[in-house]
Amino acid sequence: MKTWFCVVFVLIYCVTRPLGAADADYAPAAGENHVGFLKSSITYEGSDQAQRSRSVQIWYPTSTAAKQHNYRGQIGFVAPAGAVSSGKHPVILFSHGYLGMPDQSIFLTEGLARRGYIVAAIAHADGLLVKRDKPIPAPNFADAKSWTEDKFRDRREDVIALLDHLLQQHQQAGSPWKGRVDAAAIGVAGHSLGGYTALGLIGGWEKSKEKRIRAALALSPYALPFHAQGNLADVNVPVMFQGGTLDWGITPFVPGAYKKLTGPKYNLVLKNETHFGWTNLIALGKTTTNAVKNGNAQLMLDYSVAFFDRHLRGKKVTLLDEKNAKLSSYEFAK
Repeated sequence: MKTWFCVVFVLIYCVTRPLGAADADYAPAAGENHVGFLKSSITYEGSDQAQRSRSVQIWYPTSTAAKQHNYRGQIGFVAPAGAVSSGKHPVILFSHGYLGMPDQSIFLTEGLARRGYIVAAIAHADGLLVKRDKPIPAPNFADAKSWTEDKFRDRREDVIALLDHLLQQHQQAGSPWKGRVDAAAIGVAGHSLGGYTALGLIGGWEKSKEKRIRAALALSPYALPFHAQGNLADVNVPVMFQGGTLDWGITPFVPGAYKKLTGPKYNLVLKNETHFGWTNLIALGKTTTNAVKNGNAQLMLDYSVAFFDRHLRGKKVTLLDEKNAKLSSYEFAK
């Protein structure tokens, strides 16, 4: 299993995708804005008293014109270090999958920022390109009943530390984030093990519940540990699950988690989509903006934006209340 993950993520990060003639810049469509991009790092003390340093990547609204940007082969459109647009913006904290990285889903992180969100992604200790002194133990995904609240606790602490950092910068004079963060509109999104991380943060694990998080997007999430243990039945935070018909190891088990939830919930399954559809592989040979013009990438982004628009911004969104023939299945409860 670990070898398979490594092969896939090497493809995601280390293979340059040849493109045809790509536009030099991108003109935002109606309802969109330009996207700024920053790389940074944070340091914090974990529950084990160890000092942890984590790299961070942030996409955000800016009035600075975005230009073509090469993310190790994936072509996107951002304004590096562009000034953050005025006003307060909702925040989405992104947790990558096992052996993933903060920029594993650029079509989605850029796309959400293009719709007005600050998207902050952190590199967990199990990330593929993270330097470490010793190998990380391979998780036993097949033995979900053995997972406890301590399993990958550091991931949840990473996300909380990132949120603390953003809110501190929001208050700090001279910070580019001063007055730019909407502290009442915080969401979390995660893919695979990042989905497990997100579910734990909203109360799936009782001691890990982060009350500042108002909505959770779980993309092909590893949710099996919450079938037999945890506290999903007590979670009333809105949750959206996204899965795929070819995601054989994850999607068939999502309904067990969905049924436990008592708050607003959504579960959509995309046709002919695999577990790695939410990564840069879906934009292979395309720019981030071309990738979301049609197909499953468009559905992923549209439903993600609609979900957060409703539950973080309070917008009226009809997409979430309708069946869609482009999906394999869709169920929801408001």
